[in-house]
Amino acid sequence: MKTVHQASAIEATRGPVPAASPVRAPQTAAHPEEIRQEQRPLLSLIVPAYNEGDRIAPSLAEMREYLDAAGLDYELLVINDGSTDGTAELVERLGDDQPRLRPLGYRANRGKGHAVRTGVAAARGEFVMFTDADLSIPISITADFLAALRDGYDIAIASRWHPASTNVVPPPPLRRVMGGVFRWCVRRLVTSDVRDTQCGCKAYRAEVARDLFSRQRIDRFSFDAEVIFLAARAGYRIKEVPFALRYTPGSSVRPLRDSLLMLRDLVRIRLRAARGGYGKPRSTPAARDTRGGGGDHRPR
Repeated sequence: MKTVHQASAIEATRGPVPAASPVRAPQTAAHPEEIRQEQRPLLSLIVPAYNEGDRIAPSLAEMREYLDAAGLDYELLVINDGSTDGTAELVERLGDDQPRLRPLGYRANRGKGHAVRTGVAAARGEFVMFTDADLSIPISITADFLAALRDGYDIAIASRWHPASTNVVPPPPLRRVMGGVFRWCVRRLVTSDVRDTQCGCKAYRAEVARDLFSRQRIDRFSFDAEVIFLAARAGYRIKEVPFALRYTPGSSVRPLRDSLLMLRDLVRIRLRAARGGYGKPRSTPAARDTRGGGGDHRPR
């Protein structure tokens, strides 16, 4: 199953998200006509954050510096995923004098998938992107993502397994081994065409993001594989983009435990799909000619 073009109806993410204090409660996704009536930025950049107090400020500064220098019209949504280390309060203070920064969140830790889904529901941009707070994937990949989306792709993803990708600072051996095992399972249970479903930096056309995240159900790390699975079933066109990985210690991922939970989630994805639990895509995208190249995935 590879991927083609065009999205369709837009729906807010499932279920209410409990509001946190003092973080502002997430907004529900606006209807397309409402978005057009207000000023719509080009890019909504979502940063899920769980106990990122030690690095969130410099990471946000680096993101803003790049986006400002590139002359992009953007909004920066930081989704506090129930942090207990003061991340929420710090981001709130940063947002007081940074109008492009939108702090959102909730009290309980719900998982990265829930945080990204919350951001997608609140995003106002023409394109929606998310990236990790550790910036292990350079923010400069934004230019490659936007080029791919403007070129007709529905989704652009950073790919560690792209032949042109490099490891500037490689991850620890255990993490590499567990990642390889999980990748093997993904290719057999979810999709054989996308080389890297789990890299923490992806971009979508806004209507595609809203379609996919309105139907995905997993709250934690396997949400990436679930979204790619749904995208492949819907016929969305995916571009894998190479980059130079700069592994940063301090991730909340626990390789052994989380890998087992993620394998369980892969089985659940297949079972849910077999039972019709995901429903049908809003519409089947129509194929159209676009420039090809490495990492171009379309339905067979």
